[in-house]
Amino acid sequence: MATATRKPKKEKSLAKCRDDVAVLLQKLVRMKAADDNGYCQCVTCGKFDHYKNMQGGHFIERGKTATKIIEENINPQCAYCNQWGMKNASIVLAYNEWMVDMHGVDYVEWLRREARRVAKHTRSELEGMRLDITARITEQEARLGV
Repeated sequence: MATATRKPKKEKSLAKCRDDVAVLLQKLVRMKAADDNGYCQCVTCGKFDHYKNMQGGHFIERGKTATKIIEENINPQCAYCNQWGMKNASIVLAYNEWMVDMHGVDYVEWLRREARRVAKHTRSELEGMRLDITARITEQEARLGV
């Protein structure tokens, strides 16, 4: 009777590692924006809801890898604004106004230029980011009593 050999575990792709960091970063952003009761406001329509019900909406869409994991590019949005509203010019303009008010026109222009760049993250950079964001989420969980 032959013993079964196990295949070595396949290493995650860089894209999957980047996606994992993006998901954690979206959670962190929502938690940071929340008040002590866990509620935060949608940056585009102003709706208040618990951070767990909000989404981490990207100002520059997620498909742009250079800006996908820039913290300032991600902000709390309600599901409507993030999923469907970003196809609506008034929601896009509201997000743009909020970003300019929060970060300034120069930063918003830089972010738009950065989105056209090709991002090259190493596995170790992404792992370092993942560890840092996880530690920051732990701090927010303590603040929110989660």
